[in-house]
Amino acid sequence: MRSIKLLSVTMVIEEISTIEILENGEMFVVLASGGKPMYQYIYREAAEVYWDNEKKGFKAPAPRKWSHSDWFKQIVTVTASGLGVSLKLLNNTSWINVPEQTKAEMCAVPNT
Repeated sequence: MRSIKLLSVTMVIEEISTIEILENGEMFVVLASGGKPMYQYIYREAAEVYWDNEKKGFKAPAPRKWSHSDWFKQIVTVTASGLGVSLKLLNNTSWINVPEQTKAEMCAVPNT
């Protein structure tokens, strides 16, 4: 885990190990580091993004109006603004049950 300093704010960079879409449509963005206990407070952002301590990742609900890639953008935005965490995709990030088109859209999200 690295840190970068932007505009007098230190952003923690967390690497994404896995992105998984479950059968029920929920999506998990799992962190390579296992995350930190403070990530549970993401719920305070009231953005329907939650920390799952068991899976060690951020969880988004099954899509209703938004697509999975929209929810991924939401997770990236909310973790940055609410927790000071920048999420980074890796060349070896695992993609489980993620369609190729959705993966391409997620890879195109800025700052990941």
